[in-house]
Amino acid sequence: MRLKWISFLLIFSLLLQAEDSLLQNMGLDSDVVKQETKYSCHALSPAAPPAQHSGAEGLPPLPLPVVPLRRTEKKNPPRPPVLVAKLATGNRNDWATNPSDIKNLLRWMAENLNVHFSSIVMPVNRIPSDLKELKKIPVIYRTGHDSFQFSPQERKKLHDYVLQGGTLLFDACCGRAAFVKSAIQEIRAIMPERSPYFLDTHHPLFHSFFDIKEINFRPYALKAGAKNNSPDIIGVDIGCRTAIFFFRWDMSCGWDNLPDSDTHHCLGYTIPCAKEIGANLMAYITAEHSAAIPLSQSLKFVDETQSKAGKFEIARIKYNGIWKTREAGLSMLLNTFHQQTKTPIRFAEEEVTLDSKRLFDLPFVYMTGHQNFILTENERAGLRSYLMRGGILLAEACCGRAGFQESFLYEMTKVMPGFSLERLPPNHPIFLYPNTISAVHPRPALAKKLKTKNAVIPPELYALKYKEHIAVIYSPRGLSCGWELAECPYCEGLQSKDAITLGVNILSYCIMQ
Repeated sequence: MRLKWISFLLIFSLLLQAEDSLLQNMGLDSDVVKQETKYSCHALSPAAPPAQHSGAEGLPPLPLPVVPLRRTEKKNPPRPPVLVAKLATGNRNDWATNPSDIKNLLRWMAENLNVHFSSIVMPVNRIPSDLKELKKIPVIYRTGHDSFQFSPQERKKLHDYVLQGGTLLFDACCGRAAFVKSAIQEIRAIMPERSPYFLDTHHPLFHSFFDIKEINFRPYALKAGAKNNSPDIIGVDIGCRTAIFFFRWDMSCGWDNLPDSDTHHCLGYTIPCAKEIGANLMAYITAEHSAAIPLSQSLKFVDETQSKAGKFEIARIKYNGIWKTREAGLSMLLNTFHQQTKTPIRFAEEEVTLDSKRLFDLPFVYMTGHQNFILTENERAGLRSYLMRGGILLAEACCGRAGFQESFLYEMTKVMPGFSLERLPPNHPIFLYPNTISAVHPRPALAKKLKTKNAVIPPELYALKYKEHIAVIYSPRGLSCGWELAECPYCEGLQSKDAITLGVNILSYCIMQ
């Protein structure tokens, strides 16, 4: 019993440390935050109910004959589909200080972008248990001032909702500290198996509709510690999709067109910036919602026998960052590789750190990610020794994301100083066997980025050689989304057929080495 209690305290301490790392540099101890309760918005009266139907779905046809409307009677258009459900609690001074925030954002989008959605209010104690009902609502939105806590049952519903393609939004209204701390705790409790992280400006959120080059904050947010162009938005990813967003700096006052005043000090984004980020947020969510593949339906292959003898084996590199993106992609690639080459394969995926002794038992390892990262000196030394002993590293910037590429290229200069990644020529054996690859098809996001007029582009791989041995193979174009046959609308990578074909060639070349 004593050992169990000590273990619990250790785990709890580690969680607190992780939580503190997210809360650092968020201005929670600033003088502005200490005075926040003196200056705040207050709950307004509820908006009048809409004249049209309250749901997005149509009603059954009326039985004929029906009495036609008089010409003087108002005809109401059908309500646009529901995009957002705003969670309500018993205290309106908490969640409804900006009662029309999401409605005003959607109205602004309709007027300026010609896209039409609606929202509803959902009491937090009435979150549907039926996932089919929940899946009809792409976004669940929680904003407020005060600390809060979901029940275990509510957390379970929200957890399953996110895995099935839904998105959770948390917004600290006015930037209130109590809500910030609660939101971090609840995000961890809802998705304990996923690590929250800070989004960088390479994230599609900042480019999905508007290409946002400047992120600006209100004066009181700047006084509290916010920095222009440093968004401080926290996300949680499911595969390549960011499924939970937390805005430490207020968005809702901007959506509600609420300016600062002597009685209202908002720690948030400027009104124009909040609207543009909000519109991008809805564009990102709607695109990803239709493309989301539930994890429960991800195809993974299992070994017929537990024996490792004579089987080709790959391990995934685990590092301090978002290292686990497309979870089923590697096993699906291995299955195609096995079908084409008849090579015995071990499908059971292993995760290994770069400073582990286990690394040296593996001839081939795979590394991917989205965000910037930094390796420790021990990890760099472990990878250097592994590569010099004949090991092979395959790395890809998942979705072609610039954050991972920047860090990976930098880390390679630290791991292998004096060596460099060079682009492989078109006649390299890796493009010739077992498939001849002279051109590949980019996904729409990559084609748009490259401004290509042609339907195809040359394959692009880079290699680092050590003593005539290719030690590192790197793809700046996303491959794993293609391996997993995922839609992934913002992926700057290759279409599935070409990603799989190129992956098979890479594995074949590694075996021949």
